[in-house]
Amino acid sequence: MLRCARCSYEWSPRKDELPKRCPKCRSIKWNDPHLTVTCLRCGHTWNSHNGTPKRCPSCGTHQWSTPPRSFTCKRCGYSWNAKGSKVPRKCPMCSSKEWSSDREAETRKVVKEESEADIMMEKMIVGEYRRGRSCVDISIARGLPYSKVYEIVKKNNANINIKV
Repeated sequence: MLRCARCSYEWSPRKDELPKRCPKCRSIKWNDPHLTVTCLRCGHTWNSHNGTPKRCPSCGTHQWSTPPRSFTCKRCGYSWNAKGSKVPRKCPMCSSKEWSSDREAETRKVVKEESEADIMMEKMIVGEYRRGRSCVDISIARGLPYSKVYEIVKKNNANINIKV
């Protein structure tokens, strides 16, 4: 079965190849994927003749193209989606005022990835220093500021004289 993206007419093709036009409305854009739209709020899918409708025909939201913000309670673990762009005052289940948003979780993930990269860089600098390279050599070879290399080496080798 084929379905027209303009008028939603369904038909069985007579040949194995796709037709050039819809048999009902005669549109050449009958198979255009840009005319099919899905609401990111309620999941409703419909055909849109202009591609970017003002609102979802099912739930009526104007924000059909933006996903809802989700929140998780830090106390009870309950997750919910906020209506509109308002930030909740408390958890709907336990009334706790301690919750985290999906954006906070993304920020924490980026910070964690950066800290893992810093740990790897620190291990690399300490390893090169212990193999006999000076702080200046490591700084030039890695393109890092001398002060950063010196600080890392000093932190990991507190009791010895550091080779500048």
